[in-house]
Amino acid sequence: MKRLLRFAPALAALLVAPCALAQEADVAAPADWGAALADDARAFRAEIADSHPGPVDAENPGFNAQLEAGLALALERARTADSYEHWYFGLQEYVASFNDGHLGLTDWAAMGHRWTADWPGFLTGLRTGPGGERHEVVFRQDEAAPPVGAVLVGCDGRSAEVLAAEVVGRGAGRWSMASRRAAYAGTLFVDQHNPWVRRPEQCDFRVGDAVRRYALNWRNLPDEVRDAGFAAARSPRFTTDIELRPWSGGQWISLGGFNGDPASANGVALTALTAEVAARADEIRSAPAVVFDLRGNNGGSSGWIYGLARGLWGEDHVAWRQPESSAVDWRASEKNLAAVEGYKTLLGPDPEVQAWLGKISTGLTAARAAGEPLWRQADDEPPAVEPATPTPMRARTWVLTDSGCASACLDAVDLLKALGAVHLGQETSGDTVYMEIREEPLPGGRVTARVPMKVYRGRVRGNNETYVPAHAWTGELADTAGIEAWIAGLDAAAARR
Repeated sequence: MKRLLRFAPALAALLVAPCALAQEADVAAPADWGAALADDARAFRAEIADSHPGPVDAENPGFNAQLEAGLALALERARTADSYEHWYFGLQEYVASFNDGHLGLTDWAAMGHRWTADWPGFLTGLRTGPGGERHEVVFRQDEAAPPVGAVLVGCDGRSAEVLAAEVVGRGAGRWSMASRRAAYAGTLFVDQHNPWVRRPEQCDFRVGDAVRRYALNWRNLPDEVRDAGFAAARSPRFTTDIELRPWSGGQWISLGGFNGDPASANGVALTALTAEVAARADEIRSAPAVVFDLRGNNGGSSGWIYGLARGLWGEDHVAWRQPESSAVDWRASEKNLAAVEGYKTLLGPDPEVQAWLGKISTGLTAARAAGEPLWRQADDEPPAVEPATPTPMRARTWVLTDSGCASACLDAVDLLKALGAVHLGQETSGDTVYMEIREEPLPGGRVTARVPMKVYRGRVRGNNETYVPAHAWTGELADTAGIEAWIAGLDAAAARR
């Protein structure tokens, strides 16, 4: 059985506004946008075919069909592409079609382009209640627009749900996840001039007990108005610090990031935190309650949470309870091997990490020599046995997440729940079983591919499965005092049981 560990460096989460992903050093615009779209789509497909496990994964027989269908659509659109938006959205829809947050494109070159957007004088946000999800007007600057509180019924013969899936979900991907819909739904009435999307013209809204029809008057959306509208449409994410501190219920461990680079600011803080937790382990274990706060954590290296957990629960108990997979298969490509070799320098001298990387490097080298497309990482650890002594961790344990929790953040939830923690906060994101991302600039220099190198077999948490909290927080994520008081009440009830 394999431990579900990730050591790859943390990668920036995709933002709603594509201009936020532009490279610092600009690249000249191509003479032919259609040729650029076709070339980059083919190059993206080639990187996946070369290094992603999917094309040779017998357990995912539909992968190659998706790979080729997405390319065919991009090439068809390249025939008429004549702008930055054609290039960007043509590639972005190819990425989204895989429904995999680990597979994608990043570092989009601006190429002299400035993003603009239109809107109809109002924005909606996704709200959830007893009747389910609804797209509700949360911001407006046009008296002729539907009022704040009006609920979208549909537009131009498309229901609200179908409209959102077509206009937003097709480019965002993973639209089946509630966390994904909540994060992107605020852009439903923001037109970034995607030529492949039909923006609505007439929409029906429920206003009180009546349904009213509104003709939409699209006009320029200034940046400052957009920012104010987005703030109203959704609660902004909040990134907690990296620290150990007391709270009214015991001890609070804040883990706002898991960057795998020990030399990064994140890595330095995590190294210090791990040492502090180890030094104060008895005090933390004896607290009434311990909260692991993952607000703002986008993932990175799961080695951090495993190190913290061993210091509190003990090596034997972590080994006994930790989530496992039945196997790990690595794609044996030359570029993947080079990436693993590069991690040896990047991830520092930690003996466990270096031993892990050395075994992978040796295995990939042997598989390549034998002409094997995949290398199975052997389980060289003896099966864990149930510890003879009780766990030293006596505190009630809680794990707090937001909707952006992904990658190694999900690994942390996996582990902490297996160790007995109760999940609080917002529903998490999800991820596929394809892991360990490497980055590769595409030949045109306009964008960089992010490609997973390995696949888990038999992971307990399913493909793109999210975690739904036992207790949902519906307030502001930045309201730490309010969250503490809320958890204190839940913990007091737990203590009485």
